[in-house]
Amino acid sequence: MSEYVIRSVPKLLFGMSRTKTCGKMNEIKIVVAKKELIYQAPEAFDEMTREQFILTAEKIIHIAAGIDNDNYYPTMTGMEKKIWDKLHFFQRYSIKRLFDFITLVSPPISKQLLPYIETGKQQFIGYQPSFSNTTWQEFIFADQYVMSGKYREAAACLYRPQRQDYTGETDRRIPFTIYGTNSRMSFFNNIPEAELFAFILNYKSLRKRNIEEKYPFIFSPKAQSTSQNNSTFSWVAIHRDLMGDHFYDETKFYELNVHVILNRLNTVIKDNRKRPN
Repeated sequence: MSEYVIRSVPKLLFGMSRTKTCGKMNEIKIVVAKKELIYQAPEAFDEMTREQFILTAEKIIHIAAGIDNDNYYPTMTGMEKKIWDKLHFFQRYSIKRLFDFITLVSPPISKQLLPYIETGKQQFIGYQPSFSNTTWQEFIFADQYVMSGKYREAAACLYRPQRQDYTGETDRRIPFTIYGTNSRMSFFNNIPEAELFAFILNYKSLRKRNIEEKYPFIFSPKAQSTSQNNSTFSWVAIHRDLMGDHFYDETKFYELNVHVILNRLNTVIKDNRKRPN
């Protein structure tokens, strides 16, 4: 346990202590006229609620645009605005420092922080953070859209309505089809920018953690550099090469889990590199 205490100027009758214990949320204690108020601040992205994550995505956009909005900090801690406004500037600074982690270029997110997207009265359910319920077909379409900067289309691939007959024994989402993705664009074109950015931030972090790092021979720095500089890169083309002469089994390939295909591809590349030229 670590603890530090900052005393405000006497006339404000404020004091603040911040305690961090066992990797849990940061606890902020503020004394107002001898009354102790306790607030909590997330220590990492994984500790955020869905609403906090979207709000943080908006804050990151504001930081990039040079917009200063102090409302973010009292909202994230649950602090009343009137309390925040009365804090000494150094106390506000100390609380703001608790959120320095939101500016990390590649935040270590391991959870699905955007479990659903709502547009109007329609709710769309997202993918599992490990991509355990993501088929090869939906991955190659969604990932291709992300690489092309078509983020709304990517979200429409991965976020789908819940099955009407959902019993807990299957994926909650209706099966993926590219036709369904196109039909959902009328909804996804209306997603607020902050929520869309939250999707991108979450997806790229989970992709790195559960796809790139798991299959290093596919996503090696050299391979990534080549693919990023090659405007003709296509997951669909890779899919065709994997099928070879088994084109008549395309539907079966598409329905396989993304990890089944990537694991096989990673093994093939690994074995080929071991062979003498």
